[in-house]
Amino acid sequence: MKRRVCDGAGISTSAKSALLAAAVSVAAIGYANAADMPLKAPPPAPAPPFFIVNDNSVSFTYYPNATDPGVSGGSNIVPGGISGQGNTFARYVGSLDHFDVWQYGTNLFHLDLEQYGSQDPIQGTPGAVGSREVFGFYQGTLGFNELTHTKAFSTWLTKDVSLFFDITAGMQDNFLNEQLTKYSPGLQFSLNLPGVVNVSVAAYKEFTHNSFNTCGTPGFGVVNGPSAGLTGAANTCIGGGAFNGDRDFEWTWKVFTFISEPLTFLPPSMPITWVNILNITGPKGTGISPANCAAIGCAGTTGPGDPFGINETKTEVFEDARLSLDASKVFWGKPGIWDLYGGYRYWYNKFGTNHSDWLFSTVAPGTSIESTAYVGTTYHFK
Repeated sequence: MKRRVCDGAGISTSAKSALLAAAVSVAAIGYANAADMPLKAPPPAPAPPFFIVNDNSVSFTYYPNATDPGVSGGSNIVPGGISGQGNTFARYVGSLDHFDVWQYGTNLFHLDLEQYGSQDPIQGTPGAVGSREVFGFYQGTLGFNELTHTKAFSTWLTKDVSLFFDITAGMQDNFLNEQLTKYSPGLQFSLNLPGVVNVSVAAYKEFTHNSFNTCGTPGFGVVNGPSAGLTGAANTCIGGGAFNGDRDFEWTWKVFTFISEPLTFLPPSMPITWVNILNITGPKGTGISPANCAAIGCAGTTGPGDPFGINETKTEVFEDARLSLDASKVFWGKPGIWDLYGGYRYWYNKFGTNHSDWLFSTVAPGTSIESTAYVGTTYHFK
């Protein structure tokens, strides 16, 4: 009698072979059937965010030596200040910013709330608190590479070329009580260099309203009241015109530059970025109407007897350079949340004023040029 060879589970070797063959067959059939079955579609990829970059931040900056063109020293003590005395004062600035990058370009919204020192008092009134300013601008771009869905504008010189637009508005309750609007359409060139290097070439238009060219009761400073030296039906303002304070400047040119360069040669423990803004604005005329300008003449020898000479604008240069430390990366290991910065600002012919004219060189010397170091901090909302 033959003995069956069994494994530990009591199944003969021949039976196990048969079961294995059947299992392989079933598996093969199951695989074939599975291959013939329609596959379940993978879930769709999530839609890309509208903003590729979306940064919102709040900042505070302290400038110890700000100036206001035409505001003499002692303005917080004597009406109109003390002729021949220069003047600097503190400026405290709180800022809100939104910057984004989207499919076709960029948007930057900036708002400043500024408090000036008492040496630049509200409405020029001695003893009043320092004047206050609200100032904001929008800058936007539309990239030609993005609009055309090509790389045609990426060259050895440029990363991209974009349409550029800037609009700015603000008001300050100082002795001029100025209200400002300006806009600049143009082209921006993103240069093919490390970091971010943008140069924008634009047309520039400015409108203002202030008390400098306003008829009214004679007062201190440079406010034009009725002139006893001129005759007329209503003893009109200096220059013989019925001034309303509006100034409509000529079209001119403006260059905007922006550089942001991480200092990668420093060790990782020192995440510092160099940021530089250089803006140059061409002369924009006087902003005074031809009728009022013709009444006394806006050009010629300037001096106290020629109040319109000081309206003739010159090329304006604004530069702001800073070193910014990513403090949140240093202290928390979380980059891009909290920045500390220090820098230097130089503003030549501030607001287009002529620093060599009698008002800014003799009456209020040095006030047409601002030169100040500063410190500040920024918090980015994540």
